[in-house]
Amino acid sequence: MNKHSVRVVDVVGILVCTALVLALVPRSILKRRSQARSAACMNNMKQIGIAFHNYHSAYKQLPAGTGGTTGNQDPAKSNQGFVGPLIGILPFCEQQALWEQISNPYRNEQGGVEFPSMGPVPSYDASKYEPWGKGPDVYRCPDVHPVDPQEANRVIYSLELPGGGIGATASYVASYGDGTVLQGKVVAGQVDAESARRRQVSNRGAFMTSQSTKFRDFLDGLSNTVFFSEVVSSELRKPGVSEIIRDVNGLDKNPSLCLRQADAAGIQFWEFGRGARWSDGRPVYSGFQTVLPPNSPSCTSEQGIDEPIVSASSLHERGVHVLMADGAVVFISDSIDAGDPTKPGIGIGPQYTQPGMRSPYGLWGAIGSRAARETIEEMLSEPDSGRNYQTTRPGRVSVGRVSRDKGVLWTDKNTKAKLTAELIEIRDKKTVRLRHSSGTVHEVPLNSLIPADIYRAIEIDLMRRAASNK
Repeated sequence: MNKHSVRVVDVVGILVCTALVLALVPRSILKRRSQARSAACMNNMKQIGIAFHNYHSAYKQLPAGTGGTTGNQDPAKSNQGFVGPLIGILPFCEQQALWEQISNPYRNEQGGVEFPSMGPVPSYDASKYEPWGKGPDVYRCPDVHPVDPQEANRVIYSLELPGGGIGATASYVASYGDGTVLQGKVVAGQVDAESARRRQVSNRGAFMTSQSTKFRDFLDGLSNTVFFSEVVSSELRKPGVSEIIRDVNGLDKNPSLCLRQADAAGIQFWEFGRGARWSDGRPVYSGFQTVLPPNSPSCTSEQGIDEPIVSASSLHERGVHVLMADGAVVFISDSIDAGDPTKPGIGIGPQYTQPGMRSPYGLWGAIGSRAARETIEEMLSEPDSGRNYQTTRPGRVSVGRVSRDKGVLWTDKNTKAKLTAELIEIRDKKTVRLRHSSGTVHEVPLNSLIPADIYRAIEIDLMRRAASNK
């Protein structure tokens, strides 16, 4: 081989190596971005968990899965008892202004329409009742609403986020447990003793429609009970991503029919997607059940919205993050032991799994129930059970303490706009640079903040400078 041949081989080798590096670099960037979005999503869930614990400390109970005002059939004069638990924790999520809009009578100045305290039904036109279109940013998972690469890290000169929030959707949904019978049925007023008993038997999750739970009801222990999960959300149905199959006959007695129907021809879908209304507590909108494994299809039976089997979902690889009732965030694999989906849920009658029996849906079903005397440790000790459950429990935080490494709350003294963000620096002693968890950088005049935030920004900046000079 002559010298020219060697040089050609070297050049070719260099070009191949360069091509490989260039091919791998975008993947590594995308991976880091995905990891950052996943961390932001987990942090949101932690904040939601802390908010629920603070709510329980204040009121000695959790907000009901669905609740609100009833007694008036006019959808503008009552919310029909449909509002969900994310409404109740608004004051504990640094959303006092939005809570006051909802909890007080509201008047649409343009249309002259007046709404009572706690608003109309959650499906009411958000252009007329604006609070229903102001879902807080903390209720959004960045992986569900990914940031456009062209828009990432852009600088905006305000504490307000683009669009003022996420609209009507929510990326986090409440656990209704392992029940399959009429989990979405909203009850107005008193029910007879037999109906109450049937309801109590089949509603085993952390939340249930039309009724509150208390931490003392979690006999399995808070660390053994799922509280909330991620969901891929959309206001309108997104085929293959965020959709709900309708009219699956016999679903309550055989949840596997939902899996079969997903592959069938001529499927009928609801026009809305999962997580479509952050304010509506009914599980088809903002709930899930630990029946079918994570990232399974979601369906409703012939009973419609009153009887869904809806699944946890995410855009993360091979699983979902869930919030446990003790405040820990855990990653659950799609292949977690989920038992036998052909079996019916717990209910009264020979056609259902009898009360007092273990969940027919394996470890996934067991951690969905709050008081079935099933613990994670017991289930994991059984052969082949829960082998894909991550026991490392990443991101655990002490309930009642807010993690400050992801940012603190900043308030504009004039507009009262609020933003949870990390302080980057004070530039030229005049401008504060803040980074939101989405990656957006906000530059605001130092003197536009409330006095307490000015002092805090200066203190943090001075501490950093002192540390860097050591």
